[in-house]
Amino acid sequence: MPELITASEVEQVIRKYLEGDGCNMSSSRKWGETGADIIATRGKSTWYVEVIGFHSNKSIRSRKFYEAFFRVVSRDRDNPNDMLIIGLPVRFKDGMRRRRNQYPVAWDKLGEAFPNLQVWYADTERKTVEKYPWAIPFA
Repeated sequence: MPELITASEVEQVIRKYLEGDGCNMSSSRKWGETGADIIATRGKSTWYVEVIGFHSNKSIRSRKFYEAFFRVVSRDRDNPNDMLIIGLPVRFKDGMRRRRNQYPVAWDKLGEAFPNLQVWYADTERKTVEKYPWAIPFA
């Protein structure tokens, strides 16, 4: 089953956004390389971004989301200037609303534990990024 929106497409939109925001960025990782998909810096701030695409299979889509979540929170270095970001296609927005509503207590605890955790939705058609705190990952 195919990816309907690839992680690479999402990554390109987020990179362009960060570049426009004046950030310096790591180069794109090659297949099999470890580390954050994007590491961007500006001044004392660092953004660690884990990106996923939108797979047609719901269970694969869920697994990739939870993997990205764990990867990004594992990058936390307790620096208040650092941001931990999960970069998703905008099509994830409805699913995030359902996840938030299904697990409100756990969701809030994660937000308290990782106040620097954000969800960024990349619209690969419009080439835009919507940014939300973990606490409310949708508009």
